This record gives sequence, structure tokens and C-alpha cells, in this order.
Amino acid sequence: MVVVNTASAGTDVNTNSWYTLVNRSTGKALDGYGFATNDGAPLAQWSRSGATNQQWKFIDSGDGNYRLQNRNSGKVLDDYNWSTTEGSELVQWRDLNGANQQFHLEKSSDGYVRLINRHSGKAVEVPGGSKTDGSRIAQYHDWNGPQQQWQLVPAGSAGGTRNAGNSGSSATPGGSSAKRLMGSSTVLLGGMMEDATANAAPFDVRYAYIHSQPAPSSDAYTASRCKSEWSGWWGCWTGNTTAPGTQVTVYKDRASKATYQGKPRPQKTLFTWYSLRDLGDAAGQGDGPGEVVAINRADLLTKYLNDYRFFLQKIGTSPDMIDIEPDFWGFARSLGNLHQVPAQVKAANPTDCGSQENSASGLAQCLISMAHKYAPNAGVGLHLTCFDWQQNTAKCTKDYADLGASNADFLVSDVTDRDAGWYALPAHGSRDTFWNDQKGFAALTFYKTMSESVGKPVVLWQIPLGNMAGNNTPGHFKDDKVDWFFSHMDQVANAHVGALLFGAGWSEQTTPETDGRNLINKTIANHNSGGTPLK
Repeated sequence: MVVVNTASAGTDVNTNSWYTLVNRSTGKALDGYGFATNDGAPLAQWSRSGATNQQWKFIDSGDGNYRLQNRNSGKVLDDYNWSTTEGSELVQWRDLNGANQQFHLEKSSDGYVRLINRHSGKAVEVPGGSKTDGSRIAQYHDWNGPQQQWQLVPAGSAGGTRNAGNSGSSATPGGSSAKRLMGSSTVLLGGMMEDATANAAPFDVRYAYIHSQPAPSSDAYTASRCKSEWSGWWGCWTGNTTAPGTQVTVYKDRASKATYQGKPRPQKTLFTWYSLRDLGDAAGQGDGPGEVVAINRADLLTKYLNDYRFFLQKIGTSPDMIDIEPDFWGFARSLGNLHQVPAQVKAANPTDCGSQENSASGLAQCLISMAHKYAPNAGVGLHLTCFDWQQNTAKCTKDYADLGASNADFLVSDVTDRDAGWYALPAHGSRDTFWNDQKGFAALTFYKTMSESVGKPVVLWQIPLGNMAGNNTPGHFKDDKVDWFFSHMDQVANAHVGALLFGAGWSEQTTPETDGRNLINKTIANHNSGGTPLK
């Protein structure tokens, strides 16, 4: 047996053994989140289980430094992208024996040690001493705080009852709270964009729509290949040479392979699940009020929830994001008490949702709980549709409490779906949707109220991309939202807005590819300044 003595820590490290690293402040273990095996996968803390994703080996790098190798993935603890930024998250990466993958041990009291990165000089920490399973691991200056102190417990000694494979299956899978969103402590930036654009700036998130009527046959969920007659269903958008559900895999792979300045910088995918509008069509009622009719038909709601389950299963253990049903909750709210808007939840899905009430409220809570069950590492949020927020914020607050939004991981809201220059044209109503500080701060006040009412951050989605230098022609309409948000990032964070996601909500609108690099340039500048901490 080879024993390497680390003088600075006063600790014997056996380089042939596996250890569970237990944090002094939280009592939780350093965890390869979600049993991921890919480069760039996040690291988190989790209740001690003894599973292989919580076991680490110290590999001697010389000069008192070690790489920490995860037993499940075979990858090592990594200061991602050679960062020296306070609070930057740590990941796992293939073993390159770089200085950003080497750590030495510094002694704390009672046998605990700090892990100090050779490149950055910063310590491995559970930020804020969070007690939440799934809280991401980051690096901070070495101040010898209890959340930086780790006990090396020989593998096999760890306690806890979590089943292997369930890392990330707590009530808040993404570690989301008002001060964190999907493991990030800074405002996430992204949108709907092409690959070249996604790689041109340090974007965090790309979003995509998933919507259609449910699969035309239950056979589609188990078939090895799509059929031509299923092409209208989202699961077969990739054609009859692929397996059903490949569309989700395409989106996930595209985001995971993102780069910035030639280096890997994996992104998350936010999936906007937007299929009740199509269920209204299936009911022969169309969207809007027809959707509310459709959820009270057990035959249609059964197909819808089966389709939703299949979608979640395709996300699997990926740490992605799900935006549930834009617009629908607004239509349901217009009918009054959400506990009294009928929906055949129990009959449609007795297995997953038999304990929920037969109402729009029960449906919302059914959709949230299914996401946590079938996509345990994903974050999920109800879409915040309060058409009347300027007149009756109190009703919106009550309604989202009734929908069980506090059981989700975030809320999702949109500012407006089209460029202000487009709306200003007489052909489109001569509407004034440009922002000034009065309008912007009023909106932020609303988001803050809603965030604090449910205890979760808000994701702003489909923010118009119009550039004030545009000429108000298709693809080049004017708008001031991008400029306003980036010039008020502190106020954005103060309102508990955790993500700004930009994209065109209709044809003819300005896109990240036609805005003259306005979004790209502002995202780069925000990144270079260190990002905007969540509050």
C-alpha cells in the first residue's frame, strides 16, 4: 500500500483508496451530480449515500498536489476554463494533469482539510454553506470557513439513504432558490439562436419549443423508428430514419457541445412545453378557452400526460430546464378559482397524479411532480401568465399559490412577444411597447413580488431582440429591451430575475443573427465583468 503524507494538512492520503469528501458545514458529500460522465458536468453536494459518484481517489501530481478522480465517471475535479473568478463553479473533466486540476490540502481543525486549487489559489467550497441537496460546488478565496472544510471518509463508511442514481431528485432539482438558479449564482444569459451565434458569446442557455398534438399512436413511445404518418408529432420531427423523441436529444446534444473562444462551454437547454394549445385543437375548440375544455376530457388529457411523460423520459437525467405551458394558466385564471376549473387529472394519470385534485390546480401540480420524477435533474417552472398584472398583482399572487408554483424551481415570464418597432406600425396597431425606466422598473417590481411570493427566481423568456439602430424592416425592427436590461443588471438581480433569454416570438422579428451583434457584444461584456450575482 502506498501512503503519501501531506505535511501541510497533517493528513495521510492513501493514493490507492477511495474517499467520500464530507463538508463540515453541511454534512453532505462531494457528488458527481446526476451520475454524469461527460466533460464539464457540474459537481454538487448531496446527502451521503456511499454511491460511486461520491467516491474520490487522490492521484499524486507531485509537489504536494493531487488530482481528485471520481470513481463513477473516471474524470477529475477541474477549475473550469482556468478561472480565477471568485465563485466560479467547479466541474469534472478528463484528466489532463493541468494545474487547474491539481489541489493541495491545507489543515483545518479536528482533522478537516481545505482543497486549494494550484492554478487559482482558491478553495473548494459549498457556497453560503447551503444545506440543499444539489447545491453546486464553487471556488472562493481561502478563508478557512466551515463550508470550505472537508473530511476524508474512507469509502464504505458513508451513511445516508439516497438510492444510487437519484442525485438531483430533491424538491429543487436544479438547486434553485432566489439566490441560485440551476446551480448558478449569477444571472444566466441566452436565448433561441443558431449554433454559430451560440458559440460567439459565453451564453448559458438555449431554448426550444416542444409542441404538437399527442402521439397519434401509443406504439410511438416504444417504436425503434418513426413512421412517415407520425411526422406531425413533435417526437418524429427528425424524420422516419430516427427513433421517436430524437428531437429532444438533438437539442440537448447541440447545447452540450457549445464552445466559446475555441474551448468547450456546455450550455443548458430550456424546453418550452407548449402542447395544451394543440390539445385544444384536438378537442375541436382551438386554443385559448378550448384548452380549458380539453383538460376536462379524460381521453384527451390521458394522451397529453402520456406524451408529457415520454418527453420527460427523453430529458432523463440531463440538468436542463422546462417551461410549462405559456398562456394556458392565463386562460384558466380567467375562469375564476383554479381549484374549481375542472380537469380529469386522476382518471388521466392515476399512477403519477392520482393524489391530485381534479382541477387546473391539480393539473399544474401533476405536471410539476411528473417532471421531478421522470427528469430528476431538470428544473421546472410554470409559465407566469398574468395578463392583468398591472391592475391586480394580488390575484396573480394568489392564483400561482393555488397552482402550487412554490413546488416548482422557478417561474417563467415573457415581456412581450414582438419587437416594439413592429408593433408601432399602423398595420400592427400603432402600439407603444418601447420601454423607459418607468415601464421597466414596474415590470421588475412585479417579477420581484411574484418571486418572493413563491420563493423561487424568475426566468424572462422570449425577450425581443430589436436594435434601436434597426430600420424597421423584417428582421431589423427597433426595440430597446436588450439595451435596457443590460444597463440595469443590478436591478434585474434585485428583482430575483435569474435568467434573461432572448428570442423572436413571431415571424419578421429581429433575431440574434440579425441584430448587428448587439446581444453577442453585451453578453461578452457582461461575462468579462464577472457576471451579475443573483440576489
